[in-house]
Amino acid sequence: MIVRLGDFHYQCLKVLNLENMIKVSVLISYLLASVYCSGEFIVLHAPKSIQFKGQEKLDESLLKEVYSAALGQPIFQSSKWSGMYFTDPFNLAESIVTIAVDGITDLDNGKGISFPLNADESEVDVFGALETRIYEQDPDAQKNIIRIDLSQGLDSIQSYNFLNDIKSVEPEKQYKHLKVGFKEDRQFINELQLLNAITEKIESGAYQRSPAPSVFWFKFSAYKSVVNFHGENSTAANEAKVLLLDAIARLQSAFKKLYSGDVLVNVLTNEISHKRVARATSNEVKEGSDSFDDLNLASTYNENFPVIFNIILWFSVIMAFTLLAISVVIGDMDPGRDSIIYRMTSTRMKKEN
Repeated sequence: MIVRLGDFHYQCLKVLNLENMIKVSVLISYLLASVYCSGEFIVLHAPKSIQFKGQEKLDESLLKEVYSAALGQPIFQSSKWSGMYFTDPFNLAESIVTIAVDGITDLDNGKGISFPLNADESEVDVFGALETRIYEQDPDAQKNIIRIDLSQGLDSIQSYNFLNDIKSVEPEKQYKHLKVGFKEDRQFINELQLLNAITEKIESGAYQRSPAPSVFWFKFSAYKSVVNFHGENSTAANEAKVLLLDAIARLQSAFKKLYSGDVLVNVLTNEISHKRVARATSNEVKEGSDSFDDLNLASTYNENFPVIFNIILWFSVIMAFTLLAISVVIGDMDPGRDSIIYRMTSTRMKKEN
């Protein structure tokens, strides 16, 4: 078999181009995944009547629909996401427990069922929407909706009576690699201590289980600071990760026991949520200001505004076309044949004898 050098060179280029195209495609796919999947939704425990399967990407804006469906609440947005199944619609979750770990893509804990999360909405907005829905369905359930930002320390638990006995979050022991002398480590330890103290309260029965739907939302912010300060693969970061995973596992066990398994426990990670918060705070009112006039805010409309607007708009459109049609018909009317008005007012009207 004779192969010319030119043909051989052309075939080699085709192979090389194909390989390059594959590499480029893989790179583009990876970049797209890193852009649109900037977090993770990890289901650690779900009631027997709810099953989570697969690894399909989930938009964070749909989480409120997932939570609402798990609680048996109405949902307002349809979705093609196929990661959630119901085997018994009459025995759903009584509570949602969410641990939102801010500033990281994933925890890589190897437990539970994880789904890539497209962070198209902040966790604050998800919680707010879920809170509003539950409150509208049952106003008495408002007292069972609890959100605790662990970075705010004891101030974040003052409004919850069953947590009033927690007086301090000072470190109770020495850690192997984390140092209290570092601000980043100290903040992480304080948040961890507060989370463990809350877990102890749940374990002790300080919180009484309620038949109304309940939501427990914990925001953990300091882990990212430890990773940034010490390095992702540092011994301090690894120790912090192990401690955080242990605290989450303990919290899961406490709520699982409290609700006899009828609880949805999940972890949210979101790498860009802290950036969104930073942008949001840049437009806040200056300290000591009592007015919002200088913010150039849009007008506030009542929730019935869209309905009223549509009624007036379409009524006006129909009325305009109706008047136009009437005008055209009258304009084309034959006075001698079609209109009784013209015939009865004629000067030469025929009379019967």
